[in-house]
Amino acid sequence: MSQYKELPQVEFAVAAQNAFKKFFQFNGRIRRSEYWWGFLTLFIAAFVISLVPFVGPLVALVLSIAGISMQFRRLHDTGRSGWWWAAQACVGTISCTLFFVSFNFSAYLEAIRSQDIQAAMNVLISAITSITGILAIVFYLINIALGITILVFLLQDSQPEANKYGESPKYVLQNTEV
Repeated sequence: MSQYKELPQVEFAVAAQNAFKKFFQFNGRIRRSEYWWGFLTLFIAAFVISLVPFVGPLVALVLSIAGISMQFRRLHDTGRSGWWWAAQACVGTISCTLFFVSFNFSAYLEAIRSQDIQAAMNVLISAITSITGILAIVFYLINIALGITILVFLLQDSQPEANKYGESPKYVLQNTEV
């Protein structure tokens, strides 16, 4: 008879090292503990580095690639495709694009320069109530729903068995002969 045995959690130092070692590794699986410790490491590193003028924000942006690859591997660990992230990114991009298309920047800036709050509010209201503005809001709400769904996936336990993304990093199959 066989049963699954749970391996010890990944420690902070190991997860921090793996976050940088596996910078561009989008395949495979990682456990919850490794993901969240790695996320914390990258978040702190990106925050500190972003304080450096000029080059800091660019380096912080590059660090986001490591976060995306970790998210792909974490989704794989729950048996889901990493392309959930891409779906959310596409929907978010569409939402922002639609809002910027519907927004009249020159009229808004003119209203701000002349300190006409009512005119500025009218520009915002007309952007939101236009067809593209309403579509932007719909895509924005879809983006929020996708974000919540992905967060739930990231919080779920590892699949104990091997899946199409590899062996479980958390559970090993152990023979228990009587």
